[in-house]
Amino acid sequence: MHFSRPEKISRRKGVNVTELCDFNQLGLDFVLPPSYSTPLGKETELMNNELIETLEKKIGEFVEKYSALKEENARLNVEIQRLSNDREGLRSRVDAILGRLDGI
Repeated sequence: MHFSRPEKISRRKGVNVTELCDFNQLGLDFVLPPSYSTPLGKETELMNNELIETLEKKIGEFVEKYSALKEENARLNVEIQRLSNDREGLRSRVDAILGRLDGI
């Protein structure tokens, strides 16, 4: 590949002499626009597929954990309700016992 551009040699009016300037000699590394984006190779496609599969697996695990935690939360809410009812029952029994003791 030849990286060059015309450069004017003469600065005199009316004279338009050009010479090619090699950018590699100047220490400049220019990349032509078409090589900025290259089509995906098979290695890149395989890597993308592996990343997608890994992501799908992690999302699946996340959904399973979320479902398990949601079920546990529902079970714990039922347990909290049962314990609250038991506590209210005990409170009323203790109040009744204290009322009888006050009457003695």
